[in-house]
Amino acid sequence: MAIRRRDFLKWAGIGGLSITVSPLLSHTMKAFNILQGGEAYAYYLPTEFKYSMCGTCDNNCGVILKLVDGVVKEISGNPADELSSGGQGKICVKGQSAMRNLYDPDLLKKPLKRTNLNKGKDEDPGWVAISWDEAFTLIAERIRNAIDTVGPRFVLGLLRPTEVPMHFVDAIGTPNQVCHVDTCYITHDVAWWATLGVNKSRTLELEEATYLLCFGYDMPGKSKMAQLNGFLAARGKGAKIVVFDPRLSVTANMADEWFAIKPGTDLAVVLAMIQVIINENLYNAAYVSSYCYGFDELAAHVNSQGYTPEWAESICGIPADDIRRIAREFAASERPLSPAYKRDVGGPLYANSFSFCQAQIILNALVGAFERVGGFWIPRMPATPPSLAAFAPSKVNYPPKDGNIRVDGQHLFPSVTKAIGGGKKSKGNFSHLADGLRRARLGEPFPDGTPSYPVKVIISHSYDSHSFPNPDTLVAELCNPDIFLVVIDTIPSNIGWLADVVLPETWWVEIKNNFGTTDQHSLWNRMYLRDGVGALWDRKGFSAMVNGILNKLWPGQFDIDWGTLNLQRMRNVIGLGPTEDPVAWLRAHNGIWENKVYPPIPQNLANLGTPSKKIELYSQRLAQDGHEPMPVWHPKLTERSAADEFYVVTNHTPYHRMNKNRNDYLIMDLQPENLLYIHPDAAAMFGLKTGDYAWISSPTGKTLKIRVKVIKGIRPDTVMTEHGYGHFNRNLRVAFNKGINDGDLLPESTVSESLRRYPYNAAMGSAILDTVIRILGKA
Repeated sequence: MAIRRRDFLKWAGIGGLSITVSPLLSHTMKAFNILQGGEAYAYYLPTEFKYSMCGTCDNNCGVILKLVDGVVKEISGNPADELSSGGQGKICVKGQSAMRNLYDPDLLKKPLKRTNLNKGKDEDPGWVAISWDEAFTLIAERIRNAIDTVGPRFVLGLLRPTEVPMHFVDAIGTPNQVCHVDTCYITHDVAWWATLGVNKSRTLELEEATYLLCFGYDMPGKSKMAQLNGFLAARGKGAKIVVFDPRLSVTANMADEWFAIKPGTDLAVVLAMIQVIINENLYNAAYVSSYCYGFDELAAHVNSQGYTPEWAESICGIPADDIRRIAREFAASERPLSPAYKRDVGGPLYANSFSFCQAQIILNALVGAFERVGGFWIPRMPATPPSLAAFAPSKVNYPPKDGNIRVDGQHLFPSVTKAIGGGKKSKGNFSHLADGLRRARLGEPFPDGTPSYPVKVIISHSYDSHSFPNPDTLVAELCNPDIFLVVIDTIPSNIGWLADVVLPETWWVEIKNNFGTTDQHSLWNRMYLRDGVGALWDRKGFSAMVNGILNKLWPGQFDIDWGTLNLQRMRNVIGLGPTEDPVAWLRAHNGIWENKVYPPIPQNLANLGTPSKKIELYSQRLAQDGHEPMPVWHPKLTERSAADEFYVVTNHTPYHRMNKNRNDYLIMDLQPENLLYIHPDAAAMFGLKTGDYAWISSPTGKTLKIRVKVIKGIRPDTVMTEHGYGHFNRNLRVAFNKGINDGDLLPESTVSESLRRYPYNAAMGSAILDTVIRILGKA
């Protein structure tokens, strides 16, 4: 729906007033004027439509961009995309925010160089604009100096392990590529590898499930369109929905039953349900016999350990009768499913989250929920030949890695390395990074005696300090004058405030002549056209930046024609000849190629990538690596010890996405700051009411001021706040200094602490919510 200028002024509460326009309102009106272009624009300016794939989140919905006189005025869902957006032509608020992000006056528009040698939250970087050639030359000189004087391992990439970043890392020869998964989903990755021998699946056919048993699962409340649509479809068809969550989430609010479980005790409930299903012969015997390994060991294990509903009740407070009843209902349902995604209980939130994730996989296996309608499917994704090596064999003659000792200590966690890309990739550990940088600075070895070493150059791509627990420890290390920090992003970030060079990257709306695939809800093969508006201002795509830096280091040696490679891949997937235009083909076919086979032909679950070739209820891989082969109860790391202490949970709002749209004026108007959600009984202890501010303290040593919202939908011993606030980069004129950073409440793990938990936390998950905070009183 178009917003007219007069309506906007009325909505903003300033219609008819003569006022001095504030900087924030001025910023808002600049972006508004670009988008609106006058009230009658649609009647006389040229209009066109372009297909693309949304990149705001990794749900990756097919979208249609409406351009008026070359300006994106509207983003809608692609009705031809049946899987991601449900064929309804709708997208979420995060996807809609992309057009405001694209024209944000604060957007990074050209390369920047720092002139102030001092770094810190309160130090103005003194940015000056530079050319791309100067930026590439400067970065290459620092990388070259690090390689020549100390070695490639002294270069660190805060990068996701996808094709282009890994090409960069491999060309450098550094073992140090680190990303955020230890605070997001690494437990899922390792548990699926140990139990099913495949990567964690994000293809959940919720819409055909008849019973959804959720543990902290709230993807419908995160605007993940595929999972929201699937959940609503299942609910509309009469599926029973049961949610265990300390707070009344969006998903819990739509459930048939909600159990306000004590944080970090869900594992006890699942172990007890497994025992009930086995002892009462409620499991799918034919499925287990054909596709599962280790059933007898599992049955003996849950009984010898005494994992009864009564035992679970003593830990989590959920009545034993309810645990037993729900286990029976779940197993008896036609198509039961216990869904999982990322930062649910199976995510790396607690020290026992890995054991929970393994137990949840076992629970699903006992009822036959893998590779069947209404369950988990291994994603059907198109092969996209040629490989990089086949396309440009002379460009991938990479040097050997400069050792295997990593700054984040991942070399001490072999199961993680084996689980990710067969040991050929890494993902790393954000929670360990500050500890690793500190060790290197002080010359302190790792716990096994291997030497640490200092990092000289860091390349950070689309990451911010908000991705880190207790981020001030990382900020302190990044202020080290011996570290040259390069930040690549679309918009100013906190890490960018500390950078020596900032490179402006194109936003997904700008990508053109390219394609996208996704593993989200991938019931059949599909490929999207990405046909955006092209690079605006003086911005580049990440692959162009990689080529630019590598060509300064080794001219032509690692240069990849990514555009030609992508066009060739598109032709191969569609089945076109070498001279046919895949972009034109996709434009003529609603922006999407599909090979629809439904229901999918089930993969052979007796030929998986595990040692037994089956779903391993008893994991031989974990046993071989010295871990517990079956899930074992381990208590929370931290319990309340005083009335003013509270368990803390965090939430990602449906309109924020990992800080990508942090500076969106409309989203910030929806909720200008994050809140502390607290039960009325707890609020009364401190004389707090909705709208008050409270002082809270955390194990990180910080005391913070936060606005309170009193709600009944949360446990009295638990508080909740949201992610995505508390930015200190002053170039974010909308988001700057709004709310608190939830990471300031959450302690990071050191390598030594993770090693102590490693026998039962094979995924080195960060356990960031395994803590308590204190409420000090009304502010």
